[in-house]
Amino acid sequence: MGDGTWQAAGSEPSGQRVARSAHRGAGPVTGTAGQASPPQPLTEKVLVRLPGPRSALMLLWSLVPWLNLAVVLAAEAAGWSETTDHSTEALNRAAVSFAIVLSLWGATRISEELARLRPSLAGVVEEQVPDVDRLFRGLDSVAMPLALTVAVGLVLPLDETINGDPAAAAIQFITWLAIGLPLSTAVWVYTTVQVGLHRLGRGQLTLRGYRGDRTLGLHAVGSLAFTGFWMLLGTLVPVALTSSDDLPAVLVTTVVLLAGVALFFLSLLGLHHQMAEVRRRELDRARQLFEEAYRPVQERPTLTVLQEQSGLLSAVENLEKRAERIQAWPFDEATLARAVTIASSAVASIIARILLAPTGL
Repeated sequence: MGDGTWQAAGSEPSGQRVARSAHRGAGPVTGTAGQASPPQPLTEKVLVRLPGPRSALMLLWSLVPWLNLAVVLAAEAAGWSETTDHSTEALNRAAVSFAIVLSLWGATRISEELARLRPSLAGVVEEQVPDVDRLFRGLDSVAMPLALTVAVGLVLPLDETINGDPAAAAIQFITWLAIGLPLSTAVWVYTTVQVGLHRLGRGQLTLRGYRGDRTLGLHAVGSLAFTGFWMLLGTLVPVALTSSDDLPAVLVTTVVLLAGVALFFLSLLGLHHQMAEVRRRELDRARQLFEEAYRPVQERPTLTVLQEQSGLLSAVENLEKRAERIQAWPFDEATLARAVTIASSAVASIIARILLAPTGL
């Protein structure tokens, strides 16, 4: 897509918009386009091909960390691996199990929300159908989650390898291939969504005017963004907080978390600027109308004239209040403040754990 900017509906004659779409060789988005099958993340492709109910499969997948713990204990008992302190292992396994379930659920949920997003956008913006199809391209990639899984799997066992414990390194690598697939898929799906939102914000779209919806009809976009955001935080933060003894795991988790939080806000900047522009334009229009309605009072400041203009002044004042309620983000300010607070607190806690880990606190 090109780096165009949104224009308010009505900023150009409708005939010109139709001609512009025809020239591009595509029509506006319609609700029927949303009937297309949603792209399936890699973990969803795996789940639909396995026998048995989805919930049972997710539960079995989440038990892999506990199987890993059993293998580690057996290897230590057999003398194949060095004995280590396992006082925090149960808590870490519980966190990883929760992260697996959340990753599987979140990737599927995002896929479903994307299927509902296209018809939702049809009533808000005008866009070429092919471009909308490509906004979130790559979400169903198989190669990228696999590549991420293998890359992280080579980093995590570094401390065991350096300490001369190849058995423990091999166990961690093999285990990560199983538990890393849903986590890497979730990270890839999240990244794809944020890139798609960035494309949406900078695309050649026509944002329709204010119709009483504070989000300008972009609530579905905000919901999609926050589904990914909460999935990322819920997956990574517990794992990072319970992995203080595994420095490579903490570092990888922290880097991914910081990048994900930054990407969340960067991806929505385009939408933020366009929504802020609509809000400014509506406020300017209301203030201009107020000046016109108040001008007779300025010219003849009498109670009779004020009474004659009171109805218009009241209507314009209500119009200005409605314009002031327009949000500058596709979600309310309280949600944004809560997200910032939770993200900053989580990052601070993880960094504190990293700094305090050498002291044993």
